[in-house]
Amino acid sequence: MKNVLIFSMIFSIFFLTGCWSRVEINERAFVSTILVDKGKHGHIDVTLTFPLTNRLATDQTGGFQSSGKPYAALTYSGKNISESFHKMQVDLPRRITFGQAKILVIGENMAKEGITKILEFIIREPSLNINIAMFIAPGKAKDIIQLVPAFEQSQSRILLGFTKNEITLLTTPKDFFETVNGDMAVSMLKVGKRKTLSENGKKAVWVGTDGIALFKNYKMVRKLTSYEGRGALWLRNTVKRALITIQSPTDHKDINVTVLQASAKIHPSKNEPYTFDVHVNVEGDLSASDSTIDLGKETTIKKLELIGEKAIRKRIAGAFTASKKAGADAFQFGEYLSWYKPKIWKKSERNWASIYQDKVQLNILVDLKIKRRGTENNPFWTKEFNP
Repeated sequence: MKNVLIFSMIFSIFFLTGCWSRVEINERAFVSTILVDKGKHGHIDVTLTFPLTNRLATDQTGGFQSSGKPYAALTYSGKNISESFHKMQVDLPRRITFGQAKILVIGENMAKEGITKILEFIIREPSLNINIAMFIAPGKAKDIIQLVPAFEQSQSRILLGFTKNEITLLTTPKDFFETVNGDMAVSMLKVGKRKTLSENGKKAVWVGTDGIALFKNYKMVRKLTSYEGRGALWLRNTVKRALITIQSPTDHKDINVTVLQASAKIHPSKNEPYTFDVHVNVEGDLSASDSTIDLGKETTIKKLELIGEKAIRKRIAGAFTASKKAGADAFQFGEYLSWYKPKIWKKSERNWASIYQDKVQLNILVDLKIKRRGTENNPFWTKEFNP
C-alpha cells in the first residue's frame, strides 16, 4: 500500500504545469493613457504614456519624492495602430500591457477622418478594456502630455477625474460597439497655457473640458458648444451634479440652483412613430441669489421652478437640434425605437439617417423641484435696507 502511494505521488508530478507564460511585474510596462493622432502620408501616430515606478519613492510622511517626471511618453508611427504598437515594443526592454489603461485621447483631425481603425485595435487587443474613457482633443492629442498635473501624479488621473466627478460625458469604445451606425457623442477637451503658482508663476499647459463632439458613421462631423453640450448630458442621463443659472422674474438678477438628483427617461410617443417623449425629473437646492425677490413665498419658488424647467428644455433642444443638422443620431433614438417599437424600426432601419434628420421630433417634459432654499428667505444684505 505504501509503495502504491509513493508511486502515485511521483506519477502525478509529471502532470503538474507551471506558469510558463508568466511575465513578472518588473518586466512589464503598464500603459496609462493612449493618444492617437493623424500622421503623415496616411499613417497613424500612437503615443503611449507609462508611469515610472522607480521615480515614485515615498518619503517618511507618506508623500511622493521624484527626481524627475513620474511618467514617460513614447510616440511611434505606422499604417495602423497595431504596426505602431509593435514598432514601440521592439524598442522597449519591457513587455507593454494595456491592463491599466484608463484613457483614450483622439486628435481632432484623426476623429474627423474616422476612428474605425482605433476601434478595430481595441476590440482585438485582449488586454485592453473596452470601457476606457474617450476624449477628443483639439489639434494633436499628444499635446496633452505637456499638461502639468499639479494635483495629480499624471495626466491620466486628471482626465479620469473629469468623468468620475461627472463634469463631462463618459463615452467608451463599448458605446460605439453597441451602435448600429457609429453615431455617438464624445466629450471634447480644450488645451491652453496659463501662469501657475505650482510652476513658480511660469506658463504651463492646462487642460479642461469644452463641449461635445458628434460622430456620424464613426467620424466626427460637428462640435457642440458648451451650452449645447450640457443638453447632451441631460439626453444621455448623466447629469448628477450641475448648476442651473436662472434670472429672477422681478429684477432679472441671477439665481443659482444646484442639481442634487436628476433622471431622464426616453420613450417613443404612443401617437407619433418618430416623436419621442423625454421626461426629466430634477431635484435641487437654491445655492445663491443676487436678487431681492422674496424666496419665502411658495408662489415665488413655483415661478423659479418653471423658469428653471424652461432653461433645461432649451439646453436639451439645442443639443438635439444640432445633432439633427449634423444628421447624427448621437443620442441613439434609433435604439429606443428598436426596443419599444421593433416593427416600426424594422421598416425604418435602412433609411434611419434621413428619417432622423427629417422626421424625428421631441416632446421635452421637465419637472424641477426646489427642495431647500437655505436658512434665509432673502439675501442677508437686504436687511440693511429693510430693518
